[in-house]
Amino acid sequence: MQHTAPIFIVLLVLFGIYRRTRRTIGFQKFAKTQMITRIVLLSIVGIAFIVTGFLNPMVYIFDAVGIVLGIFISYYAIRTTSFEWRKDAWFYRPNPWIGFLLFLLFVGRIAYRVYQEYAMISATVSANGQITKQDGLVTYSHDPISAIILFTMITYYVIYYTLLIRRKPHLETRE
Repeated sequence: MQHTAPIFIVLLVLFGIYRRTRRTIGFQKFAKTQMITRIVLLSIVGIAFIVTGFLNPMVYIFDAVGIVLGIFISYYAIRTTSFEWRKDAWFYRPNPWIGFLLFLLFVGRIAYRVYQEYAMISATVSANGQITKQDGLVTYSHDPISAIILFTMITYYVIYYTLLIRRKPHLETRE
């Protein structure tokens, strides 16, 4: 039973990669309620990370860099998004290169952090025989690259979905 848990996690990650790739490449149905739900959830996550920044106020600089990058990328992405009327609903296709780049940055950073944690645990265990674990939010406050990537993604998706929702009335006049 112990050996099935990592296999299950790997399968879930591969399924997530498949879904993200399919969503990035193909047309997606315009679903306003799903977009609003994503905006709310991502905003809550972003606010939670901003609140944890009080542990190390320097991280606010990197949060701001990520927010600015997310704004620029989302405005470019909305200009390169294509829309299509199918059957009885609007569909949109986001810029596949932007989605792929953001996904690659996110997965790459997670893989790097997992590798870094594994190396640190190995060194700690061999040095004194005990494992010391830090809280995830504490380590976040000391990692500027993760802060930039996280806030770039959060800002990108919040603004991109907001702009898509705002564009819907303009699309309906084109029908």
